[in-house]
Amino acid sequence: MKWLQWLRETFHNSSVRKKIFTGSLLIAIVPMVIGYLLMLHVFNLTFRDNLQEEADVLMTSSTEAVVRGFSDIYDAVGQLSRNATVKEGLEQDDSDSDSKVYRELYSITGKYGKYANYAIYDAEGNLETSIVKNRYIKEKLPLDWGVLYEVGANSADHVTRNARIYDGEQREEYLRVAAAVRDDQGNITGYIVAAILKEHFADMLTGIGKEKQGILYLIDDFQETVYCSEKKYDENELRSMRKQLEESGRRELTGIDYAYYMTYIEDCNLYLYYRQPTAAMNLMRHSIFIIALFSSVLTLLLCLILSKYFSSYFYRPIQKMQGALREIQEGHFDAHIDVEGTDEFGQLSDSFNVMSEHLTDNMEKLLLRERDLNEANIKMMQAQLNPHFLYNTLDTMKWLGKANDVPEVATLSSGMAQILRMSISAGQFITLAEEMNLLEAYVEIQKIRFEDKFEFIVDLPDGLADCEVPKLILQPLVENSIIHGFDGREKGIIIVQAAQEDGELLITVQDDGIGMNDEMLCKLNENIKPESNDHGNIGFYNVNAIIKLNYGEAYGMHVTLREEGGTIIAVKIPIRRA
Repeated sequence: MKWLQWLRETFHNSSVRKKIFTGSLLIAIVPMVIGYLLMLHVFNLTFRDNLQEEADVLMTSSTEAVVRGFSDIYDAVGQLSRNATVKEGLEQDDSDSDSKVYRELYSITGKYGKYANYAIYDAEGNLETSIVKNRYIKEKLPLDWGVLYEVGANSADHVTRNARIYDGEQREEYLRVAAAVRDDQGNITGYIVAAILKEHFADMLTGIGKEKQGILYLIDDFQETVYCSEKKYDENELRSMRKQLEESGRRELTGIDYAYYMTYIEDCNLYLYYRQPTAAMNLMRHSIFIIALFSSVLTLLLCLILSKYFSSYFYRPIQKMQGALREIQEGHFDAHIDVEGTDEFGQLSDSFNVMSEHLTDNMEKLLLRERDLNEANIKMMQAQLNPHFLYNTLDTMKWLGKANDVPEVATLSSGMAQILRMSISAGQFITLAEEMNLLEAYVEIQKIRFEDKFEFIVDLPDGLADCEVPKLILQPLVENSIIHGFDGREKGIIIVQAAQEDGELLITVQDDGIGMNDEMLCKLNENIKPESNDHGNIGFYNVNAIIKLNYGEAYGMHVTLREEGGTIIAVKIPIRRA
């Protein structure tokens, strides 16, 4: 989704401090919110289950109480309808029979009188006798409709039918249970009628505790309310409750303020409805919500404070490191971070300080190398263009020109021009073959000067001719052999060889001259910088410095003495093709 992608990109592009702050805040808030939601959900389920259990117990107890009460009424009506004295009294119309019938009525209904008002009617529907006299015991009941009509048309032992009384605009519903009294031929000789009033239902349901739990309704098959546990009730609400239950096809329904339950009492042909208030659950839910909201606000504030503190705490060493890195970017390589603690940030700060020190040392070494390289190049040029050498060469050329008309002057001029041209060229590297050509041009000049006092041999394999080397690195070595190695000697030999050894280029310059003492050998091999007036060693030092500056400390020169006399100078550099 786009918003999720946007959140991911925003979080990815935010600073480390914001990431730490957001992450710690989410870690604290998300479990809290989930916990509160789960707590509310568990509370709702638990409280609803408790309400459901209470409702089930109440409905079961109420149903059993009504069934017991009606069972007693049915027993009383059945016993009276089958009683011989009652039958005889209905067949005989005299005062003595009436008295006997009354005593039987009183005796049988004494056990069940609290659940109904009983009366006996003759075959014409006229009242014969009753225990109590009230407006629910009519002097005459019609035979063509109502409960007596149902009894006559029905062969059942008893019939239950609703009845009503009007008091002005007020209407009161109640029930009648009737049974027919028949003679031996099956003819109806009278009727037993029990009037069940609201107070009788209240007696049946006494002790169930409905007064504190909700409202009970008893409704007959004609959807008339024959009993309500409250004196006043909203008929519209009852009608709406019945409609919702009927439309949903369920026996229970939970609303905003109430839960509704319904069951059918088949033994009594009555519907039992129960309206259970859920205000306590709503109040408890509201209280928990307020507590959760208050706790959430406090927790959120605490999380904000702690998240800000920890994000700042964790970001502080990173901020210091950023500042130190900016100093390095600006050229201040001696930047330093104060190490606080031994945790990962402390270790990282310590590593940064070590890196800064190494960087400072490396920069100093680099500057020193650049300075040494410049000095070496200058001194190489000075050595290559040694005024003493040029003076001797020019003096030789002058002497030869005056004394003899010889071709050596052309040779000197040609070799000198070749050396000077290569010395002043822009490139720092040439091929090994070109280096050997320059070396031979230099040797030709020296041979004329020293009257073939030495022999010069070059051994260059074809496979190494295109190897790249710094220019004019062999001339100072050969010059040292000619000038110093053959000092006092009448004849000598110089051999320059190139070979490949372990993937590296090895160039050796060896002579059979007088060699050198141990002190000089040690200075050359340890690359000790000579004094400024030590012209013989400056050339060696500069050549070695150029090689190390270009290829690293692993490469350079090494001088050894030959057992039979003379020196061997070995130059080792990596093989690089031009």
